[in-house]
Amino acid sequence: MDAGRREESALWLSFVTAARTRPDLRPRAAEMQAGLDDLVRRVLAESERSGGLAPGLDLDVETRRLSALLDGLTLQAVQHPDLVGPDELRAVLRRHLDTLAAPTS
Repeated sequence: MDAGRREESALWLSFVTAARTRPDLRPRAAEMQAGLDDLVRRVLAESERSGGLAPGLDLDVETRRLSALLDGLTLQAVQHPDLVGPDELRAVLRRHLDTLAAPTS
């Protein structure tokens, strides 16, 4: 995660945290989450359509799982940039995506 993305991620984290105690921000936070979930779902659906996902996956579950992983990695990168570097973040994401991939022959 480069410095610009880390700063954007820190801003996102501050916003969603503030939305928990400021009801006026909650609709926007929910809208942002729904948009991110929709994006993840579309990526997974297109991967499934093109044969890139293992058969039989529940896309609703996998959407939530990937979204939660991305949120967690973002939180770790913001909170512990000296402990969790870009290479480790990519390795974790790659490993997760490998679990979704269709078997190769």
